[in-house]
Amino acid sequence: MKPKKMFAKINTKQDGVILIGLLIFLIFVGMIITSLLILLAAESKMQIVEINQKRAQYAAESGIEYAMRAINEHAVKSTYLFPLNNYQEDIETGDGTHCKITLKIIYPDKIKIKAIGYSSNFAKIVEKTIEYIDVASYAVYATGNIKYLRIIPFNKYKENAKYFPLFDQDELIAMAKPNQYYPNDLYISHVFSFVKDLLYVGGNLTFGAFNWLNVGNFAVGGNIKIKSSWLILGVTSGVFYQFKPKSQFLCEWQFLWRTLYGGILTNGDVIGTTKPYWPFRFRVYYNRPKIANFLKYSVNGGPLIYKSGQIKIY
Repeated sequence: MKPKKMFAKINTKQDGVILIGLLIFLIFVGMIITSLLILLAAESKMQIVEINQKRAQYAAESGIEYAMRAINEHAVKSTYLFPLNNYQEDIETGDGTHCKITLKIIYPDKIKIKAIGYSSNFAKIVEKTIEYIDVASYAVYATGNIKYLRIIPFNKYKENAKYFPLFDQDELIAMAKPNQYYPNDLYISHVFSFVKDLLYVGGNLTFGAFNWLNVGNFAVGGNIKIKSSWLILGVTSGVFYQFKPKSQFLCEWQFLWRTLYGGILTNGDVIGTTKPYWPFRFRVYYNRPKIANFLKYSVNGGPLIYKSGQIKIY
């Protein structure tokens, strides 16, 4: 019987060592699992912070875009931006985010927009200072030269412009269809030309000698030529817009005056007469509302062209 008891004691000691080793192993594994859980929780928290910061920045950037669009919409109705100085607005920018914008008008041609985006308890600030050009402040606005033209008031013109208003061509065509869309050249020979909103010409546009009254806006892909009137005073009320580079607006020599009440926007040259005699030059009477209303369909949504600006994010 004694040998059996001896073996029993030996087995008991071995079991105790194994249990202690197993306990140490379980503690070690538990520590690893706990560390992993802490690490995962910290990483998840960091991801939540990063996501909310990005959402707040996106909200602020959306506020900048909203403000730029709103400023242009204001410029359609008003010549002056100063009433927008210190203007503030809180806008919704998406699910769980919003943005507070503040405007600062810097005379004569700068705007500072501050946008604070919010997501949960996080905020991000984006500031953008922009220089702008008010295209509707000019009766004639051209990327090329302006010659032999009478502009009233005299100083309402801009030549060799570096920036030109842009439109979505598909949108222009959609506005002109179905009755006022001409993909090629167009010659207007009749006396009256009444355009509801917009007449689109893909090629050249020519106004004949017997045409004397036009009402509406004209978007032209080629050149515009106004023929010499046949003892008739020619009048157009609206806007001429030539969107292709190196376009030409040309009025032939007039025995009687041809006149435009509105504005000319040409991506090229504007020539008021084929013979440089002052009394017989094409006359443009500046009308800001007509120009601004036409430019509200532009890519910027109004008469202001925004040049590159400084951006701060913090």
